[in-house]
Amino acid sequence: MNDNIQAIKYKNDKIKIMMSINNINKKTDDKKNTEKKIVSKQEIDENINFDQENLEKKVQDDNSHVQVINIDKTNNKNLNKDQIEVVDSLNNKADEENEEVDELKVLNDFEKEVQDIEKKGLVPLRKCYGVLKKMQKGKADMNELMKEAQNSRQKCDQVELMYRNLKVPEFKDEENTKLLKDAKLDIQKAFYIRKKAMDYGIEFLDNKNPKYIIKIKDSLKLSDKLVHSFTDNVNKIKSNLKK
Repeated sequence: MNDNIQAIKYKNDKIKIMMSINNINKKTDDKKNTEKKIVSKQEIDENINFDQENLEKKVQDDNSHVQVINIDKTNNKNLNKDQIEVVDSLNNKADEENEEVDELKVLNDFEKEVQDIEKKGLVPLRKCYGVLKKMQKGKADMNELMKEAQNSRQKCDQVELMYRNLKVPEFKDEENTKLLKDAKLDIQKAFYIRKKAMDYGIEFLDNKNPKYIIKIKDSLKLSDKLVHSFTDNVNKIKSNLKK
């Protein structure tokens, strides 16, 4: 009887011990899991911080050219030699690009001014030519043609004088300046010759000598060549500035 009681008591004690061990193991495992979770969270945070730092560094590296461009020349003392050379190079390139754009605009403005002046002489010339066509069809008389020829001659004289007084802009490249001066002289001579053509026309209307017809045609042909020469020189300058 006593042996049975002792056996049961031993068994119960063993069960209690096993339960205690299990509880201890469970607490240990829970603690380990908690610690593991804490470690994992720290690792994640560290990785996030690391990635964030790398991202910020990458952005800084990608924008480094912008930062260099925005650095004022007065701050060059804070840079090393290589960085200063990069800053100077970029600033000089930007200045050159701006200068090229400005010169191109100057040329375009000059060309427009030439064209505006040219219209003052072309309109009367075309009107005179129109009256000549009407006269050939019997729709205008000699007096009307004479009037238009004299008006056209006067306008050509005014245009030639305006070109003579037109100032030619200076370019960084002396070759471009020379080309534009030659171009202006061509358009100036073109209207001087057109004025002479009108003089020949008036002479023809006065004495009906056919030799003046030939002189008129030759003069107008030469003036057209000079106008084309003006255009060619301007286009050469544009091509030079765009290089």
